[in-house]
Amino acid sequence: MSVLERKIIHGSVSSFSHIEYSQFLLPWHKHEEFEIMIFTGGKGKQFIGDGIMDYQKGDITLIGSDIPHLHLCNDIANGKKQSTSSGEAVQFTIDMFPCQMEKLPDFTEIDALLKKSQYGIRFFDKGLWLDIYTMVMALDEMLGTERVVQLYNILNKLSKSSDYKLVSETMYYQDNPLDSGDKPVDKVFKYLYLHFKEKVTLKQIAEYVNKDPSALCRSFKKGTDKSIFRCLAEIRIKHACKLLINSSLTISQIAYECGYGNLSFFNQQFKDITMKTPSEYKIHSII
Repeated sequence: MSVLERKIIHGSVSSFSHIEYSQFLLPWHKHEEFEIMIFTGGKGKQFIGDGIMDYQKGDITLIGSDIPHLHLCNDIANGKKQSTSSGEAVQFTIDMFPCQMEKLPDFTEIDALLKKSQYGIRFFDKGLWLDIYTMVMALDEMLGTERVVQLYNILNKLSKSSDYKLVSETMYYQDNPLDSGDKPVDKVFKYLYLHFKEKVTLKQIAEYVNKDPSALCRSFKKGTDKSIFRCLAEIRIKHACKLLINSSLTISQIAYECGYGNLSFFNQQFKDITMKTPSEYKIHSII
């Protein structure tokens, strides 16, 4: 699946942008800028790197630099031409911050926040949403250092929230998705990427990670808020989406290529994750 590389042009009086999106029509894309997305209307699914999560009004997402992403509105997914989803976005580059920021105590929390954003961060606190929305809308009335300080304040407030989840529980790897760390969760993902086209069992995964199966399931669920096999399904379906767009394989061939021995189960999981059947996805896809 090709990724559209967007070049964002900031205004002449500021080094970062505040953009209002009245609807989401952009395809699978990425840009150098970090992006704070405040959802102000509609519902749908958000794809960030290798992760998928529902969104609705009242949610906030922070997306890292050069991470492919897509906001797929339910309306568009169901074949409608107009999207009722809307949002306010703040887009900024790492150049907005001091060099060697990680060594400055004043920026410790913001530095940690931006590092986590490479996974995609979803914030759920409705009170936080109202505060951040108000702060973002105030940006348009500010100039110069006052505007930069407001960006710092927004990020600082986000960094203090504990009501969040990582959208993709492993960092998105632009070149090699198998180049992961040594933590059990990363090892699980590495195994899933290596073997998702095959039959996968919990016993095989546990032996690969060298952990007790039950303990591994508990720690994985605690660390990702998803089951191992839910993540496996998302990896398989994402690959299926790529094949639907970029290959001439039939749906049954794609199901088999993605590790499914049962076409009905493939169709069921595909619709659960993308909100469309494989045929509908191929017809109405915007990615």
